[in-house]
Amino acid sequence: MKIRHLAFVALVFSSCATSRATIDSYIDPNFSAESVKKIAVFPLRNARLAPSEALQINREIIQAINRKNPALQIIGASEAVEILNDKGLAEQWAKFLENYVTSGIPNADILREVGTGLEVDKILQGELVNVIQRDGDFYVWATTRVTVHYAMMDVISNKTVWDATSDGIAQTDMTFEAPPIIDAIRLAQDKILEVLPF
Repeated sequence: MKIRHLAFVALVFSSCATSRATIDSYIDPNFSAESVKKIAVFPLRNARLAPSEALQINREIIQAINRKNPALQIIGASEAVEILNDKGLAEQWAKFLENYVTSGIPNADILREVGTGLEVDKILQGELVNVIQRDGDFYVWATTRVTVHYAMMDVISNKTVWDATSDGIAQTDMTFEAPPIIDAIRLAQDKILEVLPF
């Protein structure tokens, strides 16, 4: 009898773990997908990922943009960073991001200078904002929760024309160890890909 009871409890707990993601997005009412001719997609900031995982995340967003708008010219993360370094704009971009993250207001001069250097009209920047990992036990599922944020900025109008934030929550009851961060990021990123404005 005791073995059947333990088997029942194990079955109940093993079927309850869930993974999910939420999304919150904004699009400027004046934004038009046709207005985007060339965009630079920068690497996900503050990513606690292996290099191969970070490349895959960037590749997925570029491929999603390309599927939605094949005519759009896209400068990928590696090329964008290389151009910034070649033109001596890397420090300016880092300063821009630091100020933008804390204030939410794009510095028009730096944004315009970086846009001109990259020869783009929009810049897409993602950031891993929050990571919480909790190992499980017999009563609590192992959980990894992340918040991923992307913003698309117009280098001409100096406005954020599209913004999306997604929480990805990966849970497991198969092990006491929290799921890898990449699992939760993928959940969040999939939601963001659904609302790309192209």
